[in-house]
Amino acid sequence: MPHPDQPLTNDEEEEDLLDEEGENLLDWATTTVVYAVGYIRILADAIESGDADLQVDPVAWENTLNAVEGVMADQLRGHLHGPTPITAEDVERVQRLRSLGSAALSGGERSSEFCPLAIRCMESMFGQDWKHAAREAASCARSLNQEFHPRSGT
Repeated sequence: MPHPDQPLTNDEEEEDLLDEEGENLLDWATTTVVYAVGYIRILADAIESGDADLQVDPVAWENTLNAVEGVMADQLRGHLHGPTPITAEDVERVQRLRSLGSAALSGGERSSEFCPLAIRCMESMFGQDWKHAAREAASCARSLNQEFHPRSGT
């Protein structure tokens, strides 16, 4: 390691930049998974209880679930590492969940398959501690959803 007063070489600057990019990617991936699990939990709770207001913005749902599919695919390729190993089946389940959630959010069918599939997806992202993680993530997602997609009159 060079002395702090010595200038970095080009190789050292490039290595620092790559480390920073990797940290930024990991931060983004972690945040994406947290918000995805939050939206999954919020939507599953609303569907399970039969709430008329599903409490998730459809655009936020699509964007977040698409992003988490990408994060999971990066885990499959070995570019990222998460708290649990991800399989191709996990990615397919999230794709199916995104589709079912989108249908419900657009006023379509609220599939009975959604809630059990939501649990499997959250478990694949967080492991055995998914319930605690989902509660925390739902709180974060509600705050974000309210900030960017406020409901008038509520």
